[in-house]
Amino acid sequence: MLILFDIDGTLLRSGGAGPRSMGIAMQQLHPPRHEGDCVDMKKLDTAGWLDPLIWRALVDQRGLEATDEGHDAFRETYGAILAEIIEAENPVYALPGAAEAVDWVHEHPNLEAALLTGNYPETGRLKVKAAGLDPDLFRFGVWGSEADRRRGLPPIAIDRAISMFGRSIDPHETVIIGDTPADVDCAHANGCRVIAVATGRFEMEDLRPHEPDVLLPDLADLSRFQEAVTEVLAAGPFEPRD
Repeated sequence: MLILFDIDGTLLRSGGAGPRSMGIAMQQLHPPRHEGDCVDMKKLDTAGWLDPLIWRALVDQRGLEATDEGHDAFRETYGAILAEIIEAENPVYALPGAAEAVDWVHEHPNLEAALLTGNYPETGRLKVKAAGLDPDLFRFGVWGSEADRRRGLPPIAIDRAISMFGRSIDPHETVIIGDTPADVDCAHANGCRVIAVATGRFEMEDLRPHEPDVLLPDLADLSRFQEAVTEVLAAGPFEPRD
């Protein structure tokens, strides 16, 4: 059975280093032409977004053409700037209970831990390492650069797990752990279970109307997390929700 952890706001926080690095990257690649022609990350509600979609929104904000070459340049520049900020400021930290939750899944004989995130692979791994989490505890990652929307990530994860483990995995045997409504949506749209945690920007009352299978304040209580995983995996299949 497959447990897919989101990164930002679920396993760790980075003090806004990611969005700040994206803004700096855009300014470096596309210097402002006049006063006011600057990237404004505050105008974008990027919670649960895929990194390539954030780039496209920034391009649109500046009135620029979106090209593959431009995206490649942004991705490389953003990654370099983020690495510099993390090295200089050490802003990334693991959220309470995150390491213990991942360790428990990794050690469980019937569970497999993996990542499902909107991050690019290189920046996602960078954040995980900076938070002091062992990347080797995750069997694989599914990244924001692999689909055109978040709903497209869980099928990739399931197919990857089937190929890697050599056995079938049904959607309801897959649990997504995330902190945004987008995590709940991408899980239920694909017939997967979801445990939402209020450790990111969304509070309990914000997440509850989206009807996650289990809603937790955080991952700090390992026994409650273990119960939640057992509970949702025992619930069985259901019809995907639009």
